[in-house]
Amino acid sequence: MRPSRPATRLAALALLPLLLATACSTAGEAPTPPDPDPAVESDDTERSGGSDATAVAEAVLPTASLTADLTLPLDAYHISAEDQRVLEEARDLLVTACMARYGQEYTPADHRAADLGTHLYLYGVDDAGIAAEHGYMHPVDLDPATYAPAFPQELTPDQELALHGDPGLDLEHPETLEEAQRMSGPELGGEPVPVTGCHGEATLTVNRPDADWVDPTVILQLADEAAHLADEDPRLDTLLADWSACMADQGWETDTPLEAAAQLGLGGDVSGTEAREAAVADVGCKEETELVTRWAAIDSDHQATVIEEHAGMLADYREQHEERMTRARAVL
Repeated sequence: MRPSRPATRLAALALLPLLLATACSTAGEAPTPPDPDPAVESDDTERSGGSDATAVAEAVLPTASLTADLTLPLDAYHISAEDQRVLEEARDLLVTACMARYGQEYTPADHRAADLGTHLYLYGVDDAGIAAEHGYMHPVDLDPATYAPAFPQELTPDQELALHGDPGLDLEHPETLEEAQRMSGPELGGEPVPVTGCHGEATLTVNRPDADWVDPTVILQLADEAAHLADEDPRLDTLLADWSACMADQGWETDTPLEAAAQLGLGGDVSGTEAREAAVADVGCKEETELVTRWAAIDSDHQATVIEEHAGMLADYREQHEERMTRARAVL
């Protein structure tokens, strides 16, 4: 069975502005993306404003990833880098204006996520340079701060209250902006702040979810559905057997690159000498057997099937995204 961690992680990073802009599931906090990852900074980090928040780490970027130019059918529904920038800027402007209404200064995060590409490590380690230096470590795990927003200030209690609302309030959180506006939030200086906090108000304002709302995480769910179909495709057995034979020729016994580190008995030492040697061989065997190209062809077939089956929902999703972008651009 294919582990979804590498694909889900990067897809969630790409969808982060939309994940943060969905109907609030907690008091202004972002819903946790599937397969939580330290690279996707939580609102708890924003609230704490700890000393690591402003540290800038050196990114470990791929230079020769075998998936660098890979495109799959569902990519057409992923948020673009430009749309991501617009959504972040619009949300930040709305949050800053809301905070000012309550006499609170607010400096938005520096959105400086490194560009890893959409499918890095989708089929396991795929960059020979990173493999030689870090073994089976994922680049996101090497420098998690590099891929998360950097918050330049430590929030005061009043700023936290205005930004997030009161997480201790016992209430059912609103799913629409109109519902949120009808609810009473905590008071700050005698004035009630939005029940979702300024962050929740801003995200609901941009998204305007309603009864027909299509959650952006549906793209991740469809990718997972297609991946499970691909797992049952007999073509996958053939290509994995080719890759496994190549690894065996070099002294490494493993039958799938998605479980190679575990099957090789590396334990927690996935960046030690043995792990580095195995990871380099792994990438080499992917090249020799054309694993990425062949596996991507299988995935593409099944993603195309899933897209056809859910064409109506995806059309609604695209329409809602265009409406969202129109609202975001109006803010700028």
